[in-house]
Amino acid sequence: MMKNKQRLVSICGVCFLFALALPAQKSTSLEQDIDMLRKYHSALPAANSGLELAAAGNWEQAGKELDRCLAILPGHPNAAYGKAVVANQAGEIAAALAWIERAEKGCLALQQVWENQKTNWLSMSREDEKRMRELAAQSIGGSTSSLACVSVDRAYESKKTGRATAEVIGGAASPFEIPAEFQVLHGNLLFKLRRLDEAEGQYLLALASEPAHERCLNNLINVYFVTRRLDKAREWLERAGQQKVRINPRLEQAIREAK
Repeated sequence: MMKNKQRLVSICGVCFLFALALPAQKSTSLEQDIDMLRKYHSALPAANSGLELAAAGNWEQAGKELDRCLAILPGHPNAAYGKAVVANQAGEIAAALAWIERAEKGCLALQQVWENQKTNWLSMSREDEKRMRELAAQSIGGSTSSLACVSVDRAYESKKTGRATAEVIGGAASPFEIPAEFQVLHGNLLFKLRRLDEAEGQYLLALASEPAHERCLNNLINVYFVTRRLDKAREWLERAGQQKVRINPRLEQAIREAK
């Protein structure tokens, strides 16, 4: 009987220590999430500057600005995307592929932060909740770029209509979904490496979020043409026509004349 009592006291003691440890663990996780959002937001000016320089063809300076962003947050998806663009321009396809994969992983990491804050909302202090909401709202509205590759259109639309905090932050939508532009570049790099099945997969992912993406539709149809899947090429050609998307006239003619 005494042994059972001692064992019970011991178990209760362990449970008590575990219960004490939980808030600290949750707090640490929350602080890490807040720190990632803070770094994401503070690094955006350098990322956007780098993307604008890349769009203007100033590749060397673009690389420096993107590196400045990555020094703040090594997994920053915007900067990693920019580095993929720069590497692709230089003909460094393997390096570009590594960077675009890193960009997508960065989006997924930020998506996890987003899910964490929704899951832990009720357990946050008012001060932590306020900080998380402010940083999340900044992340939605602080990521424009001339390459239009950084965030999801509906997040911007929500902010523009004044419903970002109530509907996007508290709802199911995430401003950190992988943009179609990332997936199109990913597909293009795989196409250059002749990994055509994988390229097709990336183009289909992009079109799932942006069905009328012109370059993506052209590239996907081209994949079906070069792999002689002419039925699929014609099917997507018709879809493009229904959405009034312009397809390369030479590609369209080649598909229609192919036997």
